[in-house]
Amino acid sequence: MTVVIDEGVLDDPERLEAADPGAMLRVVAGSGAQIREASTLSLEAGVDKLDGSAPSRTCVLTGIGSSAAAVGLIRAVVGDDAPVPLVTHPGGRFPRWVGPLDTVFAVSRSGTAVETLEAVEDAGRRGCGLVVVARPGSPLEDLTHRFRGLFVPADKTPRHTRSSLWQLAVPILMAADRLGVASVPGEILAMTADILDRVAETCRPSSESFVNPAKGLALALAGDLPVVWGSGDVGAFAAERFVRQLSANAKYPGVQARLRDVAHGGIALLDGPFARRTEDDLFRDRVDDAASPMKLRLVLLRDDAEPEDDRQRRAAAAELADARGVPVHEVAAEGLHPLERLGSLVGLTDYVSVYLALAVGIDPTPTRAVLELKERVRQ
Repeated sequence: MTVVIDEGVLDDPERLEAADPGAMLRVVAGSGAQIREASTLSLEAGVDKLDGSAPSRTCVLTGIGSSAAAVGLIRAVVGDDAPVPLVTHPGGRFPRWVGPLDTVFAVSRSGTAVETLEAVEDAGRRGCGLVVVARPGSPLEDLTHRFRGLFVPADKTPRHTRSSLWQLAVPILMAADRLGVASVPGEILAMTADILDRVAETCRPSSESFVNPAKGLALALAGDLPVVWGSGDVGAFAAERFVRQLSANAKYPGVQARLRDVAHGGIALLDGPFARRTEDDLFRDRVDDAASPMKLRLVLLRDDAEPEDDRQRRAAAAELADARGVPVHEVAAEGLHPLERLGSLVGLTDYVSVYLALAVGIDPTPTRAVLELKERVRQ
């Protein structure tokens, strides 16, 4: 496989700006600001007035496509600590047991996703509590008001849903906190925003590759096949998010798994044809990459609050990879609260996906194949 890599573009401000006409780097840099804006919009919408005195029997989280990332984030942050069951649903008609004692959280950046519209209408007819995040003025806003649910507008910035993770997730986190389903107070949101700001400063375009962790990892991955394994709920979500962003931003393949599942099959990749490296592979010059076959490169996303068995798996997986000549990169989360730690991992890997796109000559903003597929399906 031939992958043409241009390392120089990442450290040339003018070329970097020209290669990113949609300003995806600037969007990623604004992740902390997204949290602050979403917090303000949520308060203006009345999230703080939700009644948490009568917890729901069950909370159902629904979203589809890129909007579903917000649902995954919430599951990763809350984990097993929720006082009531958290159930994810792709949309459409709910199971028969969903009813007035349950609360439905729905997310759709566009506010036009058919599956989410059907889910909200079904929930409204059944008398469920409703908290909805979507584009203001969308059909989903009209439907939410019709059933007297709480509607929180997503911002009006015209950016891709995949770049709006925090804008979509924060209102649901705030509502869940108010309803007693999760513990995500305002100070945690503020600290997570600060962490994302620090990541943006460290990974800024003007920071050169040899000191910029996002640029460095992007260049290491270029020409290889990233295998991303995450520890704990936080690491697992960050791994899934990273591979999705690699696909959408860099149009680049990757493999991801939850670390606890790797021992049941995924680790076998290390014995396959993509893992074998010769001494020439390990000390090759970048200029020879065009003629080199793609090989595995392992990325371990570490959550310091990981379970002990995950810690053991991570250490063992790194040793096995190293013994087979597979390069290993370990990225550690930062922060005490799960949301902070998740933010530190997602913030960095979002940057990596954009820098990798630019290094291999890809405009990270458009996703033409996605649009073409949707159009073909509609026809």
